[in-house]
Amino acid sequence: MNDDLTAGEFQAMTGLSPKALRLYGDRGIVAPTAIDPVSGYRRYARSQLRHGMTVDLLRRAQVPLTELAAAADFPFEEWRRTVELRRHLEDFHLDVAEQVAAFDPTDFTAHSEPAPAVDWVGVVVDLDIPEDIEGRVEKFMELGVNTPAIERAFGEALERSGVGRPEVSWSAVPDSAGRNGSRQLLLARPGPARLDQATRDAIAEHVSSSSGEKVVVTSGTLPRRVEVTFSTARTVEPTPVLEAATGDLHMRAVVEAATGYLHVLAFEAHIARHGLRAIRRTARQVVRGPALISGADPSAPVSVFDVHPTPSPEQRA
Repeated sequence: MNDDLTAGEFQAMTGLSPKALRLYGDRGIVAPTAIDPVSGYRRYARSQLRHGMTVDLLRRAQVPLTELAAAADFPFEEWRRTVELRRHLEDFHLDVAEQVAAFDPTDFTAHSEPAPAVDWVGVVVDLDIPEDIEGRVEKFMELGVNTPAIERAFGEALERSGVGRPEVSWSAVPDSAGRNGSRQLLLARPGPARLDQATRDAIAEHVSSSSGEKVVVTSGTLPRRVEVTFSTARTVEPTPVLEAATGDLHMRAVVEAATGYLHVLAFEAHIARHGLRAIRRTARQVVRGPALISGADPSAPVSVFDVHPTPSPEQRA
């Protein structure tokens, strides 16, 4: 007596759809025991039922196809941790999205301060953020350790080169990132816009040897400008998820992330209302102190947007 099951019987007993069963067969995830050479009908062993049911349930649990080959020995506890992490990230992004969706430009007050041109020198860090959740979390934790080390080494390198340790520093998205699509971070300080190659190499080598991260040394000039910052009396209203979060860490992360988006929206509304020309559309995160990240007593970074000065009536004439 043939104990094999037809494809239809196997589908009915495992819950797999015909399309899924064909796909899993092609991928070697649930392979048929026999294929009729004439009709092409597939047959499956009864001993494959447990594996087929497990695969179907794992797919319903949103486990990707690449993980299903290990369904016979699936790491359930490890995957539960991944699912829990994904849920936390989903909650976080939902909370941030809710704050951004509630944006009202009247909640923000703009403050403008004229600023002279300033030469600067900086290092560009390639963030290289992975797409998978666990990889992203691991990378952000790594950056939390490495970025202060990079910034500290950068300050040491500038002092060694005779630039000194300026009392203002900032981070920004470098102009080059917009052109090549990569995710990069610029750490900058006032300094000579023109550096000889030997000095650039010395700075890059010191940062690399001290932090373990490769950087690209760059420089430029911020033109004469008006620096625009924003303040608001608006507070983040807790959502049910936010209220259920344990501790204040989630709340602080939501506020910090939402504030960045809201300031960009406030800036766009501000320059449209007053007919201003932005030097760049994104903010610099500026700290007035010995270090942006790694100082002994760093102040909170301030989002600073740069606009071209408004011409005087004489200049417009």
